[in-house]
Amino acid sequence: MYRLSMRSLSIETPRVLFDISRLVRSYDEPFGTGVDRIDLAIGLDLSNRFGSECHFVHAGRHGVCILPQDLGNAVLQRLHHMWNDSHLLENVDRLTRLRLKYEPHLRSHFLPKDDAIVSSQTTYVVASHSGVGKVRGGMSRLDPLGKMQRLIYIHDLIPIDYPEYQRPETKQQFSGFLKELTDAPVVAVSNSYDTDRRVKKFATENAWQLRATDVVVPTLDFKKTPATPLTPPVSAFLNHKSPYFVIVGTIEPRKNHLLLLQIWRELSQQQENPPRLCIIGKRGWENENVVDMLERCPAIRDTVFEFTGLSDFEVQTMLQNATALLFPSFAEGLGIPILEAAALGVPCVASDIPVFREIAPAGTTFLNPLDGAGWLAAIVSRTGEIRNKQMKDRP
Repeated sequence: MYRLSMRSLSIETPRVLFDISRLVRSYDEPFGTGVDRIDLAIGLDLSNRFGSECHFVHAGRHGVCILPQDLGNAVLQRLHHMWNDSHLLENVDRLTRLRLKYEPHLRSHFLPKDDAIVSSQTTYVVASHSGVGKVRGGMSRLDPLGKMQRLIYIHDLIPIDYPEYQRPETKQQFSGFLKELTDAPVVAVSNSYDTDRRVKKFATENAWQLRATDVVVPTLDFKKTPATPLTPPVSAFLNHKSPYFVIVGTIEPRKNHLLLLQIWRELSQQQENPPRLCIIGKRGWENENVVDMLERCPAIRDTVFEFTGLSDFEVQTMLQNATALLFPSFAEGLGIPILEAAALGVPCVASDIPVFREIAPAGTTFLNPLDGAGWLAAIVSRTGEIRNKQMKDRP
């Protein structure tokens, strides 16, 4: 279990309007992604700092609306307990769920135009690549006179820099989101110095009205997850004593799962007792080649295992007992699994990309994400080290 914390965003106004749209969508999600958890950390900090002057805006299929403060805070607290302190979570508040279902629809028709919330004394904050900016004309509807200050927390520019790894429509959607928010003076805060460099370059090329830039890097506050029963597939996997490696993240092209599957195909043909590969993450998009190998390649059937919907305890247990975390991504905004592995003392073999050089701990092995031979050699070497240790530890 972990929670993300960060230095407070620098805000000059006495009031904030936090875009809670993504967190409302995630209200019943048992596990938050890295973006989700950063979004939540920022929302909780703003609520704590600004109190009654922290307001909430939601954008969804019904339009844009200001949510009641008690409802916005209920969402933050629900997700805080579910993702950070799940053992404290009580039964879901049915009334809150019903309000989230109906109130955005009812209130979207009564968005205030001259309310004190929408004024020069308010900073609109979005930290999710979602929300009002995804609605065409959303900012104009929310703030027609352009009174509010704007702050956008940027996790990455992957849809811009690497559109080939996204769904066909993602680049246009993300470009529209950025354009919607940067047609007035804006503060751009990045999650890493690598992202900051990319944002400044893109802002210059697209004539953003930047008031300021900042870098606020999340940190991981780690603690042991309370033990919960393991599901039979996880228990069976862990009971097998052969070494295994872990990759954590949604199966999508930029994560480079295909490289590892080709390596495991090679290992399964070369070795009598190859190590195993544990894939933790749901299947995403544009990944037909990966899915074909997972479902139709007999050579890896007994050595590659997929796991989705795991509890925090199961993820932590599987990572803690792994030979190493493998992270062969072509592009990342940050790389939270590296921070998780470091907190557990698990070695990491990672792509040699700028952001990983920025956040990875000493002892990380860096390899070009195209260097299949190098990755194969690193995996074979670490497997040999583990097996030699197992031999020495036998009575």
